[in-house]
Amino acid sequence: MADDTPETRYPEPTPLVITEDMLAEPAAAAPPLIDFERGMCWTPAITLGIIVLNICFFIPVFSAENPQQVLEVFLKTGLIREKVLAGEIWRLLTSMFMHVDLSHLLGNMAALYIVGMACEHAFGPWQTVLIFLLTGLCGGFVSLLVHPGPSLGASGAVFGVLGCAVGFFWRHRRAVHLRDKRIGLALLAWAVYQIVIGLTEPMIDNAAHVAGLLAGLVLGCLLRPRLLSRPEPPDTLPSAA
Repeated sequence: MADDTPETRYPEPTPLVITEDMLAEPAAAAPPLIDFERGMCWTPAITLGIIVLNICFFIPVFSAENPQQVLEVFLKTGLIREKVLAGEIWRLLTSMFMHVDLSHLLGNMAALYIVGMACEHAFGPWQTVLIFLLTGLCGGFVSLLVHPGPSLGASGAVFGVLGCAVGFFWRHRRAVHLRDKRIGLALLAWAVYQIVIGLTEPMIDNAAHVAGLLAGLVLGCLLRPRLLSRPEPPDTLPSAA
């Protein structure tokens, strides 16, 4: 026969043990990630302006009547160590906007449009100008140290803008969400491919490519992005009454 005493029917409750975890304040919720592609402009003004400037610099090459005229344009604007050491410092700038032929121009400008759109969205227009010029100048300076020239093209600055975008995504990977990460991988693969090709092709200024890329990576980690300082736009806006 079962024991039906009050003690068995209503047992003593087990005492609750208070632990430090119970007394600790709940952890604050992590802020939502910023959707990087949201609000990105397909017509970045500064990037398009740089592209137009490159096209304008190419007009004398395109309109030249013979190869001798083309060579004269290159010798007047290209990056040549002897000329720079003689005081023509401006060649570090003009060489960034001059291209050898149409395919050279189109290839660099297509890449600049893609990486420039991302960079301008992240850092704003004026920081994008700074990034393009600083990385291009770094690429030109290292190019002078490696070989005498002449050297032409915006690829050092393009690699710089690309490196800046990569540095931004790495530095702020816990704050920014990139919907399609294949885009970043494709751009990085393109940069690696171009550098590998440059190792096998003596006519490619690989020193400018590598220097521009490294300078861009540093700037991407150091500069304060405009995207992180502005509020995220609401999903829906109230309709007017």
